[in-house]
Amino acid sequence: MSQHTRRGRIGSQTAKRQPSIQRSGSPTGQEVSMALPSQCGNSSVPESDGMFFETFTALAGKQEIVRIKTKKKEDMNRDKTPPLETNIIGKQKGYQLSSKEFQLLYIEVLYTIKHKIGTTSGGHTPYIHDLYAYAQDSFGVSPEDHATLLARASEVKAPIVILNVSVVKAKNLEAKDANGFSDPYCMLGVIPASRLAEEEISDEEEKKNKKRNPLRKLSGSFKKKKAQKKKEGIPAKYIQTTTVKQETLNPVFNEKFRFDLEDVERDMLHLDIWDHDDESSVFDAAKKLNEVKGFKGLERVFKQIAQSARTSSSGNIDDFLGAVCFRLSDIPSTGIDEWVDLEARSTKSNVQGQIHLKLSLATREDRGIPEEDNWNDIRQHEDLMAIFIEHEIRQCQNDVYKWSGNLPQEATTILHQHAIQGDITDVQKSMCRWLSFSRKHMEHPIDYTFLLKLLQDLNDKWMPGSLSREEEESLTDSFLLFRDFCLALIRKQHDIFPPSNNAAFHRLEYMLRCLACMYKSKLFQKCCPFERDMQSEINHSIKKGTQAWYEHMSALVKPQVRDEDNILNSLVDLTNLVNMQLQKTVDYHNELYISTVGVKYFNLIYKQLDKFLSEALSPRLDNFNEGKSLLNIDNPVRIQMTVTSFELYLALKHFNIYRSHLTCEYEDQQLAQMYQWFKIAVQRWLTLAKLKLTSRIQRAVELDKEINMLEFGETVDSMVKHTTSAVDVCCSFSQVIEFWRQLAWPEAEDAYAFVMTMTDDLSTNAMFYADLMHTKLKNAGYYDEEGQFDITEQLCITINNIEQVRRTLVPLPDQLDYANIQNEMEKVHGDKVGSQARIALLNVIRNADANMINKIQQVTDRVADRMRPDIKKDVFHLCWAPESVPAQEAIHHLMEYLDSNLFTLNSNLLGSNFDRILSSIWVEVLEEINEVLDNEKVSNEGKTMLFYERLHDSLAILIEFFHAGQKGLEMDKLLCQQYKKLERKLSLHKMPTTKLIEKFYQEKVAEQEMATKSDLGLLNVRVHYRNGLLSIDVLNGQDIIPLDTNGLSDPYVVIQLLPQHVFPGEEEQQTKIKKKTLNPSFDETFEFSISPTQCQTDGATILFTVMDHDMLFSNDFAGEAYFPLNNIPGIENSPAFGQLREVALPLIRPHASETGSLPVLEARQSWDKEAAEFVKKRRTIEEKADSN
Repeated sequence: MSQHTRRGRIGSQTAKRQPSIQRSGSPTGQEVSMALPSQCGNSSVPESDGMFFETFTALAGKQEIVRIKTKKKEDMNRDKTPPLETNIIGKQKGYQLSSKEFQLLYIEVLYTIKHKIGTTSGGHTPYIHDLYAYAQDSFGVSPEDHATLLARASEVKAPIVILNVSVVKAKNLEAKDANGFSDPYCMLGVIPASRLAEEEISDEEEKKNKKRNPLRKLSGSFKKKKAQKKKEGIPAKYIQTTTVKQETLNPVFNEKFRFDLEDVERDMLHLDIWDHDDESSVFDAAKKLNEVKGFKGLERVFKQIAQSARTSSSGNIDDFLGAVCFRLSDIPSTGIDEWVDLEARSTKSNVQGQIHLKLSLATREDRGIPEEDNWNDIRQHEDLMAIFIEHEIRQCQNDVYKWSGNLPQEATTILHQHAIQGDITDVQKSMCRWLSFSRKHMEHPIDYTFLLKLLQDLNDKWMPGSLSREEEESLTDSFLLFRDFCLALIRKQHDIFPPSNNAAFHRLEYMLRCLACMYKSKLFQKCCPFERDMQSEINHSIKKGTQAWYEHMSALVKPQVRDEDNILNSLVDLTNLVNMQLQKTVDYHNELYISTVGVKYFNLIYKQLDKFLSEALSPRLDNFNEGKSLLNIDNPVRIQMTVTSFELYLALKHFNIYRSHLTCEYEDQQLAQMYQWFKIAVQRWLTLAKLKLTSRIQRAVELDKEINMLEFGETVDSMVKHTTSAVDVCCSFSQVIEFWRQLAWPEAEDAYAFVMTMTDDLSTNAMFYADLMHTKLKNAGYYDEEGQFDITEQLCITINNIEQVRRTLVPLPDQLDYANIQNEMEKVHGDKVGSQARIALLNVIRNADANMINKIQQVTDRVADRMRPDIKKDVFHLCWAPESVPAQEAIHHLMEYLDSNLFTLNSNLLGSNFDRILSSIWVEVLEEINEVLDNEKVSNEGKTMLFYERLHDSLAILIEFFHAGQKGLEMDKLLCQQYKKLERKLSLHKMPTTKLIEKFYQEKVAEQEMATKSDLGLLNVRVHYRNGLLSIDVLNGQDIIPLDTNGLSDPYVVIQLLPQHVFPGEEEQQTKIKKKTLNPSFDETFEFSISPTQCQTDGATILFTVMDHDMLFSNDFAGEAYFPLNNIPGIENSPAFGQLREVALPLIRPHASETGSLPVLEARQSWDKEAAEFVKKRRTIEEKADSN
């Protein structure tokens, strides 16, 4: 048969193809395994059993779809307007003003605006008509009523304007005393406008008379008074003093004073600082102020007091330290708080330093009540602010929650004027802001961020004693109302603050922050000392709200028709709703409540919901534990109930997963053991699943058809052959595995039993499928000996399908989590039982895997067997080509044959199957070459080294061909035992004779090293190299074999350096003969003059031959030993002399070998003299050894 004809029988696709060894598919050689599109299967197969597996595995997906839809719906509300709180819990109506109170409050506002005091500063409006207009608009007063009420406000007596002065401290004053300090004090007073006018007239008269007074003005605004005219006394209320601060240049006073003003537009404040020597005289002089008469100007009064009160017995007068003067008309309504430079009285005065003053204006009315009692003003201030807030809320319409809480400039100006005219303190203003805003918040929800700022501001300004009893009582009511309002919101938070709404959840966060801020404040603790702690109140509200939510959800899912299936479905829906609520808790609420109010929100509701669900489920699911509801499970109605029950199981499993978020021990969890309700259901499902699998496999094989991979684009290689049955089987297996993965059975022993059943069912059905496919191929005539052998698609499809299904078993230990089962079994029963359980599971898979591989191997070996005759012919051509033909030409026919026939296999087979066939063909090629070498004809003809060298080169070409640049067989498969045997044989045959001899001694050294004991005894020696001499100490022998009739021997030792071509001219040496002993002691040293290079040559060896001396006959062979020279002390890179030690060499017996270098040398005897001589010597030694 010609080569052309022969190649056409097996594979004809040789033109324009990819390299035959490279695996088909992706360039990286990745294989198709379980990556086939699910559409590749035959839809009629799952339909044949009513989509049994698909129905169960879709349960988790169904629940996920519900969660996704719910989340999508929630996301649509993320940026919408949040639910209005008062629409859900109702408005909390607060105190309402009567008509008369409303009118009086409006008159008060008009009165405040009319008598506006202080200059206008930033943030306030200076226009009176704007203030009137805003008040009229806020109160909703008609123009006629406004005019009437304004007239009434104008009839009321104007208030008395008051100047509040706080002398805080001074710094860097001049030192007046000998000790380097001063004893400073302040005198201050108001210069009334009437006296300023008198002083101006007096000054004019004085100028006319050109008389000058020695006392100069303290500042540019003060003039000296004429002494001739007698004036009235200065009222004591106009001048006041601070205490004296001893020995300091930086006094701290912190003293407050109040002055009634005559004319705020023209009155002035004057202040002196003096250094005092006698503290008591200051107060005496101040008390006698009304007795001082006839002085010009307030500064004269100051000077007179200083002179009369500070003149000591020695005639000393207190020293002047500086002065300041303020025009009261320059004081803004917000007051002054600043450091002021001290001024001199004249250019001759030496003044330095600054003083810190706080100045503010206020008013008072003569109403017959103490000035300190401003409770009515505070109530009016709160009501006024509430009206302004209501007005601004009306402007916001439906977006009140967006309002920042900031009032317009007109409102803040009116409130500011009302506060300063009513002498309302900062803490009282903060209180009023909180009272009014928190009151309005319960009617129209305001931004909690703003409310939190109000609370913080109130807490910062409050000091013990800064509020009256009435004020604290008012705050108590406000705090408790706000708390109750917030707790009501918490109970309804599922409706009011959905976490999917950004604005709503932001409001919840800051509402909780408001509660936390309020409870932590010392003011709340002062006002509400007997209230329960915040966490207890919030915990109670959360529980109430959770219970209400659960009851509402239960009512929503309650079935109208209460049959068994509908009840189960309602329980599934309820559990899913609970799970979604728990997920929101984990994602949003828990962290929020912990960070803001320190409440472990998740712990509270999980325990509650666990109790509620358990009470709802227990009566129904107890039936499942008894198995009553699962009889006749193969009935469609019962199967649907089983589906629903497993859906409920998955929902409850999901519920239990949330238990990991608990931050405390919860031993009473009632649903932790819920899986026990479903144990019988799982057992019956597995029984039914095995039957369904077997039925599906039979149906899949019956309806089997080839897959047109071109329909699926680049998903898989279009030429790799598969059929629908493999896809159907793999998909069914994966659905069984997915079902178990979703179950995640928690109990160890049950899980082991279930997994063992599942593993056995899958393995049994996988082998069943392999048998069906193999039988199908056999029936197609694949194993028939007669007729032409063709590599058909049916062959490729069969082994591809079997391999595809086999691979589904490989990952089962991971997919079914054998390791976890082992760990759980070890916890319960110990390490041994756990290990045995895992081994038992793995053995089931191993047996099935081996069975299926065996099926595949039967097919692949058949391919190689049918190719063997053609391979044999091409190998014969390779071996018997003339020696002048290079390896590339000699192997051409074999390579062409392999390339053309492997292409079809490579194109249609999975990579692993192609590797199996490739491996079988590789072994066939190796065995054929080896068979040629072992052929007697080759040995007899005495082939030269060129013959073997060409075969060795051809073997390298074949390695490269089958490896195909890492895209063919892996190197560990190529370097199999057959290859190693052949490569070693060829390597030896192509060696020069000298190298073979060296190789022989290397082999003998290796044999020597392998010998640990010997029946021939031991020889003890010591060897080292020094100064060009090899020293060999032959020490003694032990247990030498007896070779004489007396049971003893006469041993001696022959020492040779070998190979001879390495040590030419080195004669052998021998020890003395030791008579009649089996343990001779030689203690002789022998020296050889050789070089280190000789010692390091491959195979350089000392041969010790032990002989038995015989007087009459030839000496007998007693044993030999080999000692390598390349690693003796004294040679480079060898042990040092300090490590010299005695070496015990087991004596060995030479023997004939069919492997190694000696048979190769023996094959060269006909044409190589050196080889012939060497073989002759070795055979002689072997004969002597054998004769003993």
